[in-house]
Amino acid sequence: MTHDLRRKTADILALKALTIEMADPAIAWGWAMVDGERYSDGIWALTALTPPYHWSEMVDLVGQIVREQGLAEPRNQDEATRWLAFGHVEDIVAAGGEDFTSLKLVSRLWFDHETEDLRIFYDLKHAIREVEANGVQGHVAGLTRENWKARLVEICSDWLAAHDRPDPFGED
Repeated sequence: MTHDLRRKTADILALKALTIEMADPAIAWGWAMVDGERYSDGIWALTALTPPYHWSEMVDLVGQIVREQGLAEPRNQDEATRWLAFGHVEDIVAAGGEDFTSLKLVSRLWFDHETEDLRIFYDLKHAIREVEANGVQGHVAGLTRENWKARLVEICSDWLAAHDRPDPFGED
């Protein structure tokens, strides 16, 4: 199992649970499942779709694939936001704090869904913007213009350590 397939699967199942548009990523996920030799009728039907895509059709096919493949799904909205956030937080750490786009996406998850343990990312986004613009900020203790990347990586690493990696295939 590749890390990429696990992440794509977790992301699609989280998007489905949160009712966020997923047509293009779902098609790409279907092909990743084929590449990973995880075949099923639903996978073949998904990869055969052509635009325009319809939400209900996507949801039905992803649900069919979940059943056929025996995949675990997020149990609730908070877990779905954490599943979606997990990969972005990993991206921030991998980039040494340079991935502000991923930080904005996780911040937006908190803003849209108010999953409490994602609040820190909303605060970090604002703190970094303020400290870069003004040299000071009041959102995250100890974060300065000189150390914000290191603090961002530290906070992200702590968050990852405190949360289970999404495991839709049940292989951990």
